[in-house]
Amino acid sequence: MIRVILILKKTTMKDIATKAKVSVATVSYVLNNVDNQSIPETTRSQILNIAKELHYIPNLTARSLVRKKTGLIGILINKSPNMPYWKRHNYSSFVEGLEQLLTSAGYHTLLYSLDAVNPSLDIIVERKLEAVFLVDVRDDVFYSISSNFVEGVPLILIDSLTEDKLFNQIIFDYHSAINSVSSEDPSQVCLIMENYNNSSLVSHILETLDLSEDAIFIIHDISEIEAISTNITFTQAIVINEFIGNYLEKLNLFSSLTVICTCHCPEILISANTRSITFQEDKSATAFRIMEDLLKNVDYSTQGTNRYYIKVNAEN
Repeated sequence: MIRVILILKKTTMKDIATKAKVSVATVSYVLNNVDNQSIPETTRSQILNIAKELHYIPNLTARSLVRKKTGLIGILINKSPNMPYWKRHNYSSFVEGLEQLLTSAGYHTLLYSLDAVNPSLDIIVERKLEAVFLVDVRDDVFYSISSNFVEGVPLILIDSLTEDKLFNQIIFDYHSAINSVSSEDPSQVCLIMENYNNSSLVSHILETLDLSEDAIFIIHDISEIEAISTNITFTQAIVINEFIGNYLEKLNLFSSLTVICTCHCPEILISANTRSITFQEDKSATAFRIMEDLLKNVDYSTQGTNRYYIKVNAEN
């Protein structure tokens, strides 16, 4: 007698998402009974029916084991062509600080640079990562990146925002920093800030400001600072990034500067007319702490928040 053994491929959330034509995150919300998402009942029913049809079985044991196999943490940096020196410093400072914390805790680090426009993960998709840090991710490529990672592995965004509560996000408390700035004549205030790949973060920063479009300058490189300096009409400036602030100090364009320090280098600001705003914790320290918490509990349905703000120093 010939015995035939069929080995069936285990159904994943990605399989269900593909058939339902929705995101993996939406499938995760439905199957994990996350009730803080406004998912149409027709979509919810469709996902549940497809899961039943494909004999989907949640594998909680495998999900917990995958976090104990390699001790490997991924840090994925989205780099753009001709990055300005302040962004290179910001990236290297964050990676160095995080890598030191990970090494001290016994983890291994996989650092990988992604093309911000066309990211490719071919080199690392076979790696079993315990957690992944994604730095300054473009809105339109985030899901194509995240879909390459094992279900249940914490994905932590740095300098990036998304409305999807499945992904954890760490940013500075820009709103509190900006709201601490006062001016007798708001019409004389402009904002000069570094550019981010993640447009949602840029929108988040701008939404707290009551400034006209001609009072907002988003800087991609040093030449753009030179360009705006030729016809600036404002007397006060809020600046995001101390390297840009330092450059503006040398140009002496404003009677006062308020610089929100995002690179942890307030000491480079030397003018008596400059006020620096710093934050309570380094981004790498916050990122490591959040990762440790998530590795202990990745049940998103019980997670209180997925967005973590690094608070402004009280003495600013």
